[in-house]
Amino acid sequence: MDIFQIVIWGITASVILLVIRRERPELALAFSLVAGVSILLAVLPSLTTVISAFSDIASESGVGPLYFGIILKVVAISYIADLGASICRDADENLIASRIEMAGKILILVCSIPIIQGIVELIRTLLA
Repeated sequence: MDIFQIVIWGITASVILLVIRRERPELALAFSLVAGVSILLAVLPSLTTVISAFSDIASESGVGPLYFGIILKVVAISYIADLGASICRDADENLIASRIEMAGKILILVCSIPIIQGIVELIRTLLA
């Protein structure tokens, strides 16, 4: 699915969501979730291309699989946290949305510890 189809689907879902919010506000969040998940599922096949490209780049550059895995985890955490926070904001739960974003940042920091350790070790080696 190309970006034009996704944008058209998103705009159509937004217009439908406006009507639903006026008539049946209790269904608005459910419809928003369905629309968001359907867009996510539409772009999921493209992720295999991205992962394959990153894998090729990592193997050609000599970057170990550990670092490649960390990069994929960080990207996944950021997208999932953003999606969750957006859903919470749609439900007018801004406090929970900000906590999801904070949790995502902390998890990204935790995932990046091996990279930071590798950089420190490289600096030690260069200084010795």
